[in-house]
Amino acid sequence: MVKYDFLLYCSDLPPFLEHLQEAGMVHVETGSVEPDEKTAALLQKADSYEKIYNELRSMKSATTVNQAKTFEGDADNIVEQYHTLRENLAKIDAQTIATEKEIEEALPWGDFRRSDLERIEKSGVRIHYYSVSTSKFNEEWANRYPLFEAGRDSRNVYFLLLQHSPDFDFELPEVKPPAASATELIDSLKQLTAKRQTTADQFETLAASANLLMQTRKLLLEQIDFNLAVSSASNAADGNLKVLTGWLPKDKTEEFNAFLETQSTVYFANEKPEANDQPPILLKNNRFARLFEPLTKLYSLPNYGELDPTAFLAPFFMMFFGFCLGDGGYGLLILLAASIMKLKIKTPAIRPYLTLAQWLGAATMIFGFITATFFGFFFDEIKLDKMAEKLIGLPESYGMLYLSLFCGFVQIIFGMCLNVAKIVGQRGWKYAVAQTGWIVIILSGISLLAIDAATNKTANIVAMSTFVAGLLMAFFFNSPGKNPLINFGTGIWNAYNMASGLLGDILSYIRLFALGMTGGILGSVFNTLAVDAGDGVGVPVAAQLVTFVILIFGHGLNFMLGVLGAIIHPMRLTFVEFYKNAGFEGGGLPFKTFGKYE
Repeated sequence: MVKYDFLLYCSDLPPFLEHLQEAGMVHVETGSVEPDEKTAALLQKADSYEKIYNELRSMKSATTVNQAKTFEGDADNIVEQYHTLRENLAKIDAQTIATEKEIEEALPWGDFRRSDLERIEKSGVRIHYYSVSTSKFNEEWANRYPLFEAGRDSRNVYFLLLQHSPDFDFELPEVKPPAASATELIDSLKQLTAKRQTTADQFETLAASANLLMQTRKLLLEQIDFNLAVSSASNAADGNLKVLTGWLPKDKTEEFNAFLETQSTVYFANEKPEANDQPPILLKNNRFARLFEPLTKLYSLPNYGELDPTAFLAPFFMMFFGFCLGDGGYGLLILLAASIMKLKIKTPAIRPYLTLAQWLGAATMIFGFITATFFGFFFDEIKLDKMAEKLIGLPESYGMLYLSLFCGFVQIIFGMCLNVAKIVGQRGWKYAVAQTGWIVIILSGISLLAIDAATNKTANIVAMSTFVAGLLMAFFFNSPGKNPLINFGTGIWNAYNMASGLLGDILSYIRLFALGMTGGILGSVFNTLAVDAGDGVGVPVAAQLVTFVILIFGHGLNFMLGVLGAIIHPMRLTFVEFYKNAGFEGGGLPFKTFGKYE
């Protein structure tokens, strides 16, 4: 990155920023500038536009896209209409629920018209409403009182008593009468349903014009960026001048300088970043590593003084994914699904993820071959554990366990080497001597354990000499410039941390073996369960159907759990074990072009 400082008069700042935004090349440093009240309101409005757009987009259908009638108005009119329709819809839904409850209460009272009952009451006859359980209903009441049975259900009897004289006394408490007959309420429910459909049609009209929200949102975001850029400019010369800072990739400086030559009102200077600067980060990777950049961004971007870990974590993550899922059939399924979707989906933002899925599927197929597992079926003769048992005498089932630990060891040592490279680049080689010494100690120590001293004395002497050299580097060069005794004490403490931390880090990689083995066993269990359940059914067609359902459900569940674990655990190993040993600091800010939104 190249740092640019712009100096110009206060009145020239807005026009210059407009030209800068049109050019769309430089990252304007806004630092910790807090948005003012006006900008905060624009941010809130932009967020509301995006939220409403996403909701309206989910309502789109084939009829919506082809609608001739569209909403007439601007984005604010769409928002206003959206909230009005939402409010109307909530009221209709509440009325619908209440009406459905009233229908349920009115059905036992039979079909009647409220107007007819009102005419009866006007004639001087008062109507009383009662409800009693079937077991407590007394048939003699019909002989003693003017009783009219309205209806019954499985539990209660609903009836009316007509009061002709002022003196009336009945042994049951009166209940509240229905507001209307079931027929009338059902008609009301139909009207509410039609009203809701009309509201839904209005939503469809809004959905057809939802893109206007995003178009307006882009303009708001441009205005927000402009306001923040204005606020970030510092004062100079008693407030008569403004100073603005920006960043640009090195390969674009020539083009940008040519643009600045056309701006007669601005003075500028460019220079390399200083130690206290925090340049924005623009990741640059090859086509393969670029697929894994979302993983890097998920944790944190590297700071400007350290290596981009994307290219280094990519092969390990792909390998660990295949290790965890570990079934060749599942890998083939992922590869085929991603390949078919790539043929149909042309969206540039989605296709890289499909390509990544293809790579992960291929890695799973490779590990499926290593474990000789295909949709839960094991081919023991070519299994790694069998091969390891025959070739080097390892007990069966230990091959994958040791492979997982070996993969972890390789990634951790590789991370330590990256840490050495980072320290050399940031501080100089002498500060990396101790870290290099620990790598030498680990590798030479393993060599000493593997070498038979009696039969290979020369190799043993070389390994021992290297081990001692590593000890000297780690114990006496960990703090350059300090007293050797202090260095030695620090080395003892580092040795304790290294021994305990390294062992724990390596053992964490056992999860690769455990997940892969668990997925294979579960797949095999579902296969056995499906066959046994099918054999227990006497009808051949039904037996095949039962077997098929169990296989689909079982492998579907196993596949989803396996993919979830194959994503989460490799990420955990990368962000904890690998990043820690690589000395990854992170905290970088993303490079964001100050320009127009596409």
